[in-house]
Amino acid sequence: MKKGIVTLLCASMIVLSGCYGSNACFEKLHKWNGTLGNKWLNSIVHFILFIFGIYGICWGLIDGLVLNTVEFWTGSNPLASGDSYYEKDAQGNEIAAVKNADGTMSVELTTAAGEKAKMTLQRDENVVRALDEEGNLVAQYEISK
Repeated sequence: MKKGIVTLLCASMIVLSGCYGSNACFEKLHKWNGTLGNKWLNSIVHFILFIFGIYGICWGLIDGLVLNTVEFWTGSNPLASGDSYYEKDAQGNEIAAVKNADGTMSVELTTAAGEKAKMTLQRDENVVRALDEEGNLVAQYEISK
């Protein structure tokens, strides 16, 4: 009986986890460790987190079983909100994006001349929509599977 339950739990972990996700908990912990100071301090803290299994808990249990499963079924990882992206090209144009808690993405485009445009990107299963600041549809793109 116990072997059957263990086998069922192991099989459900593989099936329900979605196999792959953004691993937001592990990534946030790893990035935090990189902000502590010099390479010696970062290495010592990394070693301690590894020895006490904190990385394993974040990656295997929290990300693997919970957050990546939520991300697989909903398309959004709740812990990944607040992740940001910024880039400036050679001409001076800038793009800044932040992932929101509801799974949308706020984007601000700034041209080299200083003109700004703000929009929100929403994604459904196979459609991405760009909305202006008032919530009006600006563009829509269908993703082929």
